Amino acid sequence: MNIIKELQLPAILIIFIVLMNTSVSTAQIVSNDNFSLGSYGRIGVGFSPEIPGNTGVPLNLQGQGSIGGRLEEQDYLELVGDYHFKPVNNSNDTTYINAQVLLSMFASGGPFIGNVSTASERGLVLRIPEFFVEAHNIVGSQWSAWVGSRYYRDDDVHIIDMYYFDDHSSQGFGVSRNNTALSFIFPAIRDSSANYPPYSFVTTVNGTPTQSVRQRFIGIAEHSINLQNGNVIELLGEWHRLANAKGDSMCYPGDGGWVAGIKYNKDLNTAKAGSFNQFSVRYGRGIANGGDGGSTRTWLTYGAPDEQTKEFNNAYSISVVEHFLLNLSDRFSLNGYSLFRKSKGAADSDNKAPDYLGRPIYNRKTDFAVGFRTFVYLTDWFHLLNEAHYTVRKDGEQPSATMFKVSIAPTVVPTARRSPWARPHLRLVFSAARYNDFAKDNLYSPFLQRSGQQQWGIYGGVKTEWWIY
Repeated sequence: MNIIKELQLPAILIIFIVLMNTSVSTAQIVSNDNFSLGSYGRIGVGFSPEIPGNTGVPLNLQGQGSIGGRLEEQDYLELVGDYHFKPVNNSNDTTYINAQVLLSMFASGGPFIGNVSTASERGLVLRIPEFFVEAHNIVGSQWSAWVGSRYYRDDDVHIIDMYYFDDHSSQGFGVSRNNTALSFIFPAIRDSSANYPPYSFVTTVNGTPTQSVRQRFIGIAEHSINLQNGNVIELLGEWHRLANAKGDSMCYPGDGGWVAGIKYNKDLNTAKAGSFNQFSVRYGRGIANGGDGGSTRTWLTYGAPDEQTKEFNNAYSISVVEHFLLNLSDRFSLNGYSLFRKSKGAADSDNKAPDYLGRPIYNRKTDFAVGFRTFVYLTDWFHLLNEAHYTVRKDGEQPSATMFKVSIAPTVVPTARRSPWARPHLRLVFSAARYNDFAKDNLYSPFLQRSGQQQWGIYGGVKTEWWIY
């Protein structure tokens, strides 16, 4: 330092020399090469001339979500990060380990995800529905295990975005061996305004009112039976239990329920590979009778409790779904489905009954839907998507609300793949829906609630959808 002073160096140079002669602390640098990034998303613009402001709004019936087609759905984005651990003891070890995190987001005010932020009124909603670790074939064995929060589900009817049989997405853990899996999930929601059995309640601890949460315990057993020609029978069983919860204003009783289901998957031999038929039946009892609004999660209990006991002993739900895909040639594919769901709460009424907070809610409902999508492969990169759906919703003892909808979507497929699963899609969408008088008069769809009493609903838009996993 005496040399520096003698040379009368500029102050900035003196500081630099001092820093070079001190120990340097650096941030941790990520350098692994075992990381994967996946994504799913859809975004676009929509237009409905009958709605003030012309904003595009989904045409499907109220309470059915995407049932009836999803070409008018709002913007949505998922980003998935996955780290793959490698075994260290044996290079031939078949253990496969994933640590996965998924971030999803959408605009709570509808479309236009690109023009809102978390600071906007009714702005971006951010969620982390997946955060788990899963190990397959541990140390070369037939055992696998997972812990965390995950999308835990199998086949879906893609054209209505419905995981119709075994959507157990929640937080928990599980193990599996060969074709048998045993899982335990613990859903709990801090939403005291919900109609299903309360998970959130207030109790006094040491003289202080405290919000408490009770978890639902769900044990899930699944087993697959492999038949000839790649056909599979899947068996499902669930057991649900809610513990007693004593609050200052109410005592929520303990309650339970169960689910049984069977699904048959059959590969079909057509001119082009990939065709299949799936058929499932599922029955839920007690608090396990969930499955409404397009969701099929059995723990979202439907209907009102018994007015005397406040339990769901006599509640039930039945779901029957048929789903098929026919790849008939390099020119044409056909995807179709039909579904029937009937649910009833535990109250005696077939119409409305009071929920836990005394609010009247429907205690019985029926959904029916049938729909088709055709894929006409005009060229490798230009496909024509056509859809037709007929849906019925009956709440309580009201007349049925019905909708018939057709959609036409000329689609650019830049990957030049002739397949129903080719992505990304760049779509020009036109949809027209006709409602019966009851649906029209009672505004039984998101579109009608914005447009008023209309016999027809019209939607046009330009959309894109992609996925990479």
